[in-house]
Amino acid sequence: MQKFTHLLMPAALALSLSAHAQTRQVTGTVLSATDKSPLPGVSVIIKGTSTGTSTDPNGKFTLPLAAADNDAVLVFSFIGFEPTEVRVAGRSAIDGVQLKEKATGLDEVVVVGYGTQRKRDLTGAVASISAEQVAETPIARADQILQGRVSGVQVTQTNSEPGGNVSIRIRGTNSINTGNEPLFVVDGFPGAGDLNSINPSDIESVEILKDASATAIYGSRGANGVVLITTKKGKAGSNNINFEAYTGVQMVRNKYELMNAREFAEYLNDVREQGNENSSSPLPLPYTQEQIDALGEGTDWQDEILRPARMSNYQLSFNGGNEGTRYNLSFNYFDQQGIILNSGFQRGTVRLNLDRKISQKLSFSLSSQVAGTFEKRAFVNSSGGSNGGVLLDALRISPIIPVRDEFGQYTYSNTPLPYVEDVGNPVAYAEKAKDHRTTGRGLFNVAGNYEVLKGLTLRVTAGLDYRTIQADVFRPNDIFLGRLNNGSGSRSETNRYSWLNENTLTYDTKINENNALNVVGGLTFQQFYGNDFSASANNFFTNTLGSDNLALGANILTPNSGRYTNTLASYFGRVNYRLFEKYLFTFTMRADGSSRFGKNNKWGYFPSAAFAYRLIDEPFMKNLTALSDLKLRVGYGVTGNQEISNYQSLARYDVGSYASGSNRLVGLVPLNIVNPDLRWETTAASNVGIDVAFLQNRIYVTADAYYKKTTDLLLRVSTPRTTGYNDIYLNAGSVQNKGLEFALNTTNLNGEKFNWNTNLNVSLNRNKVLDLNGEYERYVGASSSSLFVGSGLGQTSVLRVGEPIGSFYGYEFDGIWQSTEEIQASGTRTVVRPGDPRYRDLNGDGAITALDRTIIGQAQPQFIYGVTNNFKYGGFNLSVFVQGVQGTDVLNLNRYELESGLTSTNKLKSVVNRWTPTNTDTNIPRAGSTIRRSTGIVNDVLEDGSFVRLKTVTLGYTVPKFSKVVKSASVYITAQNLVTWTKYSGYDPEVNSFGSDNLSLNTDYNAFPSTRTFIAGLKLGF
Repeated sequence: MQKFTHLLMPAALALSLSAHAQTRQVTGTVLSATDKSPLPGVSVIIKGTSTGTSTDPNGKFTLPLAAADNDAVLVFSFIGFEPTEVRVAGRSAIDGVQLKEKATGLDEVVVVGYGTQRKRDLTGAVASISAEQVAETPIARADQILQGRVSGVQVTQTNSEPGGNVSIRIRGTNSINTGNEPLFVVDGFPGAGDLNSINPSDIESVEILKDASATAIYGSRGANGVVLITTKKGKAGSNNINFEAYTGVQMVRNKYELMNAREFAEYLNDVREQGNENSSSPLPLPYTQEQIDALGEGTDWQDEILRPARMSNYQLSFNGGNEGTRYNLSFNYFDQQGIILNSGFQRGTVRLNLDRKISQKLSFSLSSQVAGTFEKRAFVNSSGGSNGGVLLDALRISPIIPVRDEFGQYTYSNTPLPYVEDVGNPVAYAEKAKDHRTTGRGLFNVAGNYEVLKGLTLRVTAGLDYRTIQADVFRPNDIFLGRLNNGSGSRSETNRYSWLNENTLTYDTKINENNALNVVGGLTFQQFYGNDFSASANNFFTNTLGSDNLALGANILTPNSGRYTNTLASYFGRVNYRLFEKYLFTFTMRADGSSRFGKNNKWGYFPSAAFAYRLIDEPFMKNLTALSDLKLRVGYGVTGNQEISNYQSLARYDVGSYASGSNRLVGLVPLNIVNPDLRWETTAASNVGIDVAFLQNRIYVTADAYYKKTTDLLLRVSTPRTTGYNDIYLNAGSVQNKGLEFALNTTNLNGEKFNWNTNLNVSLNRNKVLDLNGEYERYVGASSSSLFVGSGLGQTSVLRVGEPIGSFYGYEFDGIWQSTEEIQASGTRTVVRPGDPRYRDLNGDGAITALDRTIIGQAQPQFIYGVTNNFKYGGFNLSVFVQGVQGTDVLNLNRYELESGLTSTNKLKSVVNRWTPTNTDTNIPRAGSTIRRSTGIVNDVLEDGSFVRLKTVTLGYTVPKFSKVVKSASVYITAQNLVTWTKYSGYDPEVNSFGSDNLSLNTDYNAFPSTRTFIAGLKLGF
């Protein structure tokens, strides 16, 4: 044993000497960057490890460091200061590390129109979404960032198809016949509204200007609010490479429960029996009982066209620079399949943002992006007997017929005729018909800044937004869709571009300790151009080349082409004055001249003023230690809306032609009456707000009340037939919006290991039509679409003075007629039978006519809200986002078709419980009843569209450092649209088949189903 001990002692000594040789100490001091005083208690940790120490009362630290970690990075962190990283680089002493005080929420700088401001100095209603919030959720479109995150902003996914649009309303609907979408400004370029080509991963922050005092700087385009998007820029001091990738799967969230094959056969027999009762030439029943007994479930057409669909995103960026040059270069590829067969969206982007400081006075910046998108659309509206398309025909076609026949070919159309509607095979539509769209876009904005005098800066920008859109549509002649014209094809190309020049002077000075002044003045000029061309043909003898060679169509149709331009010139100025750091004043004026308006009203003027009082800075507030901020705000301003098509004030002509023998004579047809007085809509808005914070800003509350009145509406007004025209744009009518907004941000727990914060927002808006050029009401709505021509649907909404836009208009359901005796006793003059639906005779004339219609529901919600909870524990982070809409109605026209529309199409499973003489306890009409379809919409197809949605859940983990090359690594999983609590029976309550159409809100007809999505992702930093 002694011998063994003697052998161990030299070995232990050698290991000790080796360890000592491999370990050394790094010392240093940490100071405050503000006053250079030492900071005690600062945490100093080797990045990616748990090894660390803290500074002593003199700000000094000593940290053991292995020799192998000569290139280690030290992380310095301290409460109230921004974390700082320093690379050791072989040094043994690191003295004078300076920590900057962390900007509080009030000192954060936010982007406003033509400048920036501290949050504490804002006088208007401005909301901000940070880079951290942007990064929380993988999204397909940049405007989806706003959904449920900001009070006063309602974002509706009007079309869930990949590449589909969203509709955004900021503080309600101002207009009737013009646009209600906000103005989007991307890196200072106004009017960059096509956000499909903007890569969300490139976004640094989003600011939403909501009230007139904030938006008046954009004048004639500010009435609907302004969304400012700032993309990522380089940061001096480091060079970083970042890579992110995620992939996921989408699945349909909900399906309609339809009749199976046996139930549909029984239904068709029932319809035929009902029809034979009053027919002089009865038809035999389509199916015998033996045939019905042999049928099973049949074809589930929803399952045939819907599929789990993948989506993926790849982002590579290079970011960094020094004091002279900063850069951010990114590459992105996004690919999303649609859950309907043969649909999808792809986007590729390259972005370069560059900042170059030439001298102390002169600097330049470049914001640029080149993007390409490709859409494969599933919404091929079919011709002939079907007014639907892939989705709607999948709901209506018979479940009895198979997808393919005994020869393996697609079944051509519905059978058996004439008992069923003559529609085609929707799987054949999806697989063989083509509707593609390719878009290329370049967005460039170059700016030069020159400091003329101390505090006085001249900024000159030049920008270009260029878009080219190519559409390619083909309907082959071997499917039902192309049968009427033996196949058809079309090609079109649209080019849109605008160029921008802005020239601003900014004077920013602190006059003395108590007075500060910021003045901005500018001149801008923006011009828009466009041209279109399209060609089409039909009667193809072969489908081989599709629309690639339209000459293969025997019938070449007349081509179309067009060109337009419009110009906007503006002068503007803004003064921000700060007195004693607590009295804040803002005055704005903008003058806009537009070529869109009449020669007598080319120019419009848009002033605003706002005042804020930082009450917290008064001496008598100092004793209220629980209160950390209190600011009162009031503002008033006038903004405009010019979103109508070009040349509406001028005499316009269209091509007219007619045949004379074998010749086609072409001429011009006047389109409209000249209106030299046409001008902007004008929205005058007032806002009162309060910002209050408690417990060192751990609880921060913002509340606003607003009132808006839009006058001189750009309203389409009917003209007498003697004029030869149908209508004209006039400045007439008015609309009112008023509402309340509330936002709450709380830091619930802020420990060393565990953090929890909550963001809550609630908004309510009340809309009212005040005037319609002297009219009391107008009937509008979905029937204006070609989908409903000849359907008997009638108008679905009403514009009525005193009521909100989006008022559904129809009949009130009153049960089912049960017997002939009941019908006779009622005295009704309407021809009905037992089993037909009964409607309320509101005017008491004994007949159901258009005079019995009334307002049956509202598309405008009572209130909207969103709640986000963020949790962090160690390397784990969890984000849970809940979105809600309450008190809104949705017109379910899919149900209108599937429950009481054409009697010869498949129906909802609920129709199995239809009225029969032996089944009277039901609200479903008898088989064969056409009363509902021929009458119009009824409140029983108007459903409660309220919902609470677990919109996004993201769980992430930051991986401890494991490599000298990899600076950071994290992984995450995300679930989107995980659960939706709603009474709505359709695919999804958040829908509008008519996009941002103001007069057909909340209408569900043939809308692409929403999806539930699961995503896994990875982020790496080098």
